[in-house]
Amino acid sequence: MFFYLFIDTVKNICNKTLTFKFKRKRLLLSEKNKKSKAIGYARATNNEFEYLKAQIKNLKEEGCSVVFSEFASLDEEIKPQLNKAINSLFKGDELIITKLDRAFKNKKECLVTINKLLNKDIKLRTLTGFFAANDSSITNSSIFKILHELDNLEDKSLDERKKEQLLRRKLSGNNLGGRPKISPLKESLVIRLRNEGYSYRSIRSQTGIALSTIRRVILEGELK
Repeated sequence: MFFYLFIDTVKNICNKTLTFKFKRKRLLLSEKNKKSKAIGYARATNNEFEYLKAQIKNLKEEGCSVVFSEFASLDEEIKPQLNKAINSLFKGDELIITKLDRAFKNKKECLVTINKLLNKDIKLRTLTGFFAANDSSITNSSIFKILHELDNLEDKSLDERKKEQLLRRKLSGNNLGGRPKISPLKESLVIRLRNEGYSYRSIRSQTGIALSTIRRVILEGELK
C-alpha cells in the first residue's frame, strides 16, 4: 500500500514540475526588424498634371515611403496603380490618400475596400482626417466623422464626372448646352453659397433651385 502511495506522489511531483508555459526567448527571423510602412496613392484625370504632383508631394511629406500614382477617370473599373498599392501592403501597414474620392467612386466601393483592408489589419487614412483601423480606441466622434465624409463622397464623385463630361465636350467643340433658366442673381447666390461650404442639398433648400441646375451652375462657373 505504501509503495503505491509513493508512486502516486512521485507522479504528481513530476507532472507539476514538467508543466510550464512555453515562452520564446528569441524572435523568429520573420518577426525581427518588422516595421510597418505607409504607402500613398494619388490619382487625377488626364488634364490635372499639377493636381497629381501636389498629391504626391503631400503624401511624401506625410511620411509615405512609396507613392503609387496614375492618370485615370474616377469611373474606371480597374485602377492598376491602386491595386498595386493595396497588394504591397501587409499587416500593420497603412494606405494614405489625400481624399476618399481619389480612390473610390462611391460608398459601396469605398466600404468594400475598407473591409478588405481591415481584414488584413491594414489601416486607411486620408489627409482630410478620415481614419479606419482595427482599433477599439476609435472614439464615437471619429466614427461620426467617417460617416459624414462617406455621405459627401457621392457628391464629390458626381462633381468630377460632370466636370469631365463638360471638359470633353468643350475640347471637342460641342455646345455645352443652354444656360440654366434662372436669373444671374440666383446664379451668383448659388456660387456664393457653395464657396461658403454649403452642400448641394442645403443650397436647394435655401434657394428652391433644382439640384441638377445647381450642379450645372457651379461646374460651368469652374470651367470659365
